Amino acid sequence: MILRALTLAGGIVSAGIAAQGPGVTRAYVFQLEAAEQRLANVVADFDASAQAAGLNREEAIARLRGSALLERRGLDLRRNFERHRRLEAAVPRLRSAGPFLRSYLLWRSPDAEALRATRQGFAPTAPRSRAEWLFAGLGFITGASLTRLLLWLPSWPARFRRRQALRS
Repeated sequence: MILRALTLAGGIVSAGIAAQGPGVTRAYVFQLEAAEQRLANVVADFDASAQAAGLNREEAIARLRGSALLERRGLDLRRNFERHRRLEAAVPRLRSAGPFLRSYLLWRSPDAEALRATRQGFAPTAPRSRAEWLFAGLGFITGASLTRLLLWLPSWPARFRRRQALRS
């Protein structure tokens, strides 16, 4: 009786956790879109400044030499340009993906800053959409199965010895 109650509890906890998947991925896509927009503004501003000076982007970054601060700023700009390029490719793909593919893409190649912002701003909710209920159902089955397995493993050697004793 206790094993069944613990198995049910493990399934319910897992269902609650898994039901948050679609909501987390929606919030993550929102954070990615916001980060991509901010970086697009930085890139456009830098490109406009470089063009006003009669330089292209690479020439302008190459001119950021002379002091440690300027070289550090050049590295930061290169990193921002690279992140903007990655987000520019990822946002449309994530926006058009369904909940399962979105979850897969989130765990496959997450953007650390957007994931951190998502984690800080996310508030768990009860399942409302069909996808959240589906995730909850899969989480319940997985959690109950794993809980049952974990509760069964410690008793396995004793059961095995008991069966061997009964056979002989």
